[in-house]
Amino acid sequence: MNSATTWESLLDAPGACDHLVQLYTDDEFLARAVVHFVRAGFDGGEAAVIIATPGHIALFSERLPEVSEALAQRQLVFLDADECLKTFMVDGTPDRQAFLVTVTAALQRVRAAGYPRMRLYGEMVNLLWQRDALDAAVRLEELWNELLAVERLPLLCAYRIDNFDRHAHRRALGPIGKVHSHMIPLEHYDRLERAVERAYFDVFGPDGDAQTLRELLVTSLGPTSAMPRAQAALLALRGVNAHTADAVLDRAKLYYSEA
Repeated sequence: MNSATTWESLLDAPGACDHLVQLYTDDEFLARAVVHFVRAGFDGGEAAVIIATPGHIALFSERLPEVSEALAQRQLVFLDADECLKTFMVDGTPDRQAFLVTVTAALQRVRAAGYPRMRLYGEMVNLLWQRDALDAAVRLEELWNELLAVERLPLLCAYRIDNFDRHAHRRALGPIGKVHSHMIPLEHYDRLERAVERAYFDVFGPDGDAQTLRELLVTSLGPTSAMPRAQAALLALRGVNAHTADAVLDRAKLYYSEA
């Protein structure tokens, strides 16, 4: 359930069917992660399909020195996220068959160019989240999981979410965690660990109780994405007492920003 693995190592060598989700507020962090993910695939002879907004496509292209050659060889395919959504959203919900048609057409283009292995990146779910359509985003993630199981491909998704935002913790991170294999909550895992440790100490006391409580909560969290243990401690506490979870989250945010 939980993992201390760095986000870079996750993106270097994702497993078949891995469905990773990255939370971000800084486009620069997003670009570093996506480019890292794509270039690691290129180094192994894999292709990439990127479904993103035009602004992000431009940002990623600026940081991919091999972009022109990869596009010419169809080792890299860019698709507009909003235009893709329009092909399969019906009455505010993703239509399964239309989704499969849209995505498999892109996969077939890449395979026809001689690349049987590829990595996928998508932010259509983020557009739905930004439009206050979390249920539709979760349903789309479920459809992605169905497709990944058949195609045996890894997918990286991204949501513009502040990991220290109360609204996100109350509403979004639980459902999002359940439809992904791994969660990348922010850039600096060590800073998060120290921040959450101090926050638990402040709220629950210094006599070993805080660490013991953290471990018990993490163990009882239930099925969710693999994630840093500190992140799991934030999510698990919310299921026990939302008011206390907010207090720990606020302190962790302060300590993380001070580091």
